[in-house]
This record gives sequence, C-alpha cells and structure tokens, in this order.
Amino acid sequence: MTEQNYDDIIAPMLADVARKCAELGMNMIARVEWQPGESGITRIGDLSSIGQRLTTYAALAHGNIDAVCLALLRECDVSRSIFLASYTAGKPEATA
Repeated sequence: MTEQNYDDIIAPMLADVARKCAELGMNMIARVEWQPGESGITRIGDLSSIGQRLTTYAALAHGNIDAVCLALLRECDVSRSIFLASYTAGKPEATA
C-alpha cells in the first residue's frame, strides 16, 4: 500500500462514510496507516466527548504518547486523573 493508493482508493471511501455520518449526526475519526509513520486521518463532527478527543489526539500523535498526554493537559480537565492531575497542580490555565 502506498500513499497514492490511500489517496486514490481509501480516502474517497472514507469521505463517503464521513458524509453519511454527518448526515446522521454522528462523529467519526479514522486513521489509516499505509506504512509505519505514514498515515491519513479523516474526521467529521465535533470533539464534545472525551472519547472523540482522546481518539483524535492519539491519531494525530503518530504513536507519541507524550504528544497525547500534552494534548490532554492542554485541552482537557485532567483534575480527576491520578496520573495527569499532578502536572497541572497550581496551574488552573492548563485545564479546560
């Protein structure tokens, strides 16, 4: 599989699924990897749920757990997290 295969075959199919999800009021995130470190992401809808946010952050991080954690610290209320809350202690601007 190559990026060209993704662009020509997979991306249009995902775009169709994304449009159908939007019509039905659904959110969708899809990440396709054609070789390690090379991927395409299709997303439709909002990020109102933590599941959608976490999935998006993970998809955009390309396997970098630090990038996922930093996104969570920057974009989410992590005050109830055993692991992440200590990183925001005394920094209320770090939670949204």
